[in-house]
Amino acid sequence: MGISGNLKTMVLSELLQWLSMGQKTGTLVIDNRKVEKRVCFENGTIISSASTDPKEYLGRFLVNHGYMDEDPVNEAVARQQEEQKLLGKILVNMGLITEEDLHQMLQLKAEESIYDIFTWEEGEFQFLDNELPEHTMIRMNLDVQWLVLEGSRRVDEWSRLKETIPSPQCVPVIVGDFDLTEASEIDERILSWIDDDRSIEDISQEAETGLFQVATVLAVQVHAGTLKVVRPRIIEIEIPVGMPAEAPPPVMRQPVPVQSTAYPSDSMPPFTEPAPPPSAGSASMGSVDVGGRKLHFAGATDAADGPPAATIAPASEAQSLLELAESSLQAGDLDVALTNLRKARDAEGSDLSVEAAIEKGETRIEAALARTGVSLNAVPKLLCGMEELTSLHFSPEEGFLLTRLDGMSNVKSILKMSPAPRLDTLILFWRLKKSGHVAV
Repeated sequence: MGISGNLKTMVLSELLQWLSMGQKTGTLVIDNRKVEKRVCFENGTIISSASTDPKEYLGRFLVNHGYMDEDPVNEAVARQQEEQKLLGKILVNMGLITEEDLHQMLQLKAEESIYDIFTWEEGEFQFLDNELPEHTMIRMNLDVQWLVLEGSRRVDEWSRLKETIPSPQCVPVIVGDFDLTEASEIDERILSWIDDDRSIEDISQEAETGLFQVATVLAVQVHAGTLKVVRPRIIEIEIPVGMPAEAPPPVMRQPVPVQSTAYPSDSMPPFTEPAPPPSAGSASMGSVDVGGRKLHFAGATDAADGPPAATIAPASEAQSLLELAESSLQAGDLDVALTNLRKARDAEGSDLSVEAAIEKGETRIEAALARTGVSLNAVPKLLCGMEELTSLHFSPEEGFLLTRLDGMSNVKSILKMSPAPRLDTLILFWRLKKSGHVAV
């Protein structure tokens, strides 16, 4: 029996689990009026996916992930049109990729395509019962439970990202040198498109990468102090009443993205709401006479009326938090120690001595983690089965780490994939080890 509806009334995680638990065979079609995606099921397992989004085409996906250059991909696409074969098989025949690597990239592409749907606010869906593509496809086996865990993590991550990257129309501005030590090729390509003029949405389009990944990469740099986000300045023009009847007085709001006014990230509007005009207390007001009519405008923020300076907490507050962190570290409560160090950083203002103490404390926490076995070269392994995992309640961050444990990847390689800060991720491994779910 087929099923249809809207993601507003049936969330994607429930839909995927319903198809999996019912061991359904067929094709799930989801359309948000911009992109259509198809997810193929066989006996409740996802075996393939397809998308009308150009950046999710196999050739473009391989280029965007730095796996190969554009020229050989373009040559393979030309041969595909002549030979009428799957692009993946042509790439293998050309010696550009192995069968094993192709299968891994196809699986990653399918996962990323489905994760993207979790960020959609709405979309019509329909399940075509017992209908699968007629053309030959390279099969894969994606576990729905893992996809739901990671997808749910991304939904929560979106909410967290909005605190730093409140709108795709915001413009990232470089204020320091990027630390690219642990950056991937995708990260570097995203950062290369920043020119202090392009919006985040523009960068997503230029880099042919999803907004979620772009926002994740930029947020890391914002927290590192190498980027700031600005929003377009709003100019409001009011034409007073008294104009001829055939020309009603308009109120025009025109964004001017080139001349931007910087705002602290915590004062940004919500991601989905339009930016408000500058308030009377933060903008210089003026008017100009044009053709006998007075036009009132709100100009850029005056230097004297800029964003309020950060409040510096008394030194005693930061020192008290440092003392609590020290006590927690001595007691072996490493997560509590890290939390208190973060609170001290929020409270310290411009006190360089406190910042030095915080950095020293973080180094000591990482050393303590290494002594418990959570080192960069350790290979974490699951200690429980899928059935037990799916019955437990993990945080989105823990769920993400669990989906990356394959018994071969070490902690260092998993850190490169994790969107969370390095020390936070190590703490998560430590927690999972303490709970008995992971061996490190």
